[in-house]
Amino acid sequence: MRLHFYPENKVIECVIGENNIRDIPADCVVRNEVNGWRRLHKSDDVIYAMTHDPYHKYAVMPREFPKGEWKISEPLARTSRYLAPFYIPTNAEQYLEVWELDQDGGYAKATGKKVLDIGYGIHFSVSHTTVGCVRTYGESDLLWLVHQVNERLVTGHEVTLSV
Repeated sequence: MRLHFYPENKVIECVIGENNIRDIPADCVVRNEVNGWRRLHKSDDVIYAMTHDPYHKYAVMPREFPKGEWKISEPLARTSRYLAPFYIPTNAEQYLEVWELDQDGGYAKATGKKVLDIGYGIHFSVSHTTVGCVRTYGESDLLWLVHQVNERLVTGHEVTLSV
């Protein structure tokens, strides 16, 4: 099974076989300093990179899902209002610039240093933005996709996502 995410068309194309293709409406809209939607000096708006090192936190500005071809892993049940009912993880990663925080815990300025950010996936959300994941518009579309992914993975087939 191959998935292709086309951000400009706001669709995930699901290719299951030669003649079995389904399009799922989706997007990847982030709030950051580029579009001015993430407030700089508000500690509530600070996002921390997901890294392989859980003991160090790095403030970063979110970016869209990284371009490339990524492997999809087993969908995970979630209860968070931003990730429920399932989160479909990938091995996508990208380097993000680390930000220095001001005295109130908000963004102050970019440091020029980089950190490898992981934790990109596909999910449904009640929010209209994500911090870099692909968001399906419909919960039923996500549930269909979870079923299809699980079916392929349990039989030893690979599922990939290209962006």
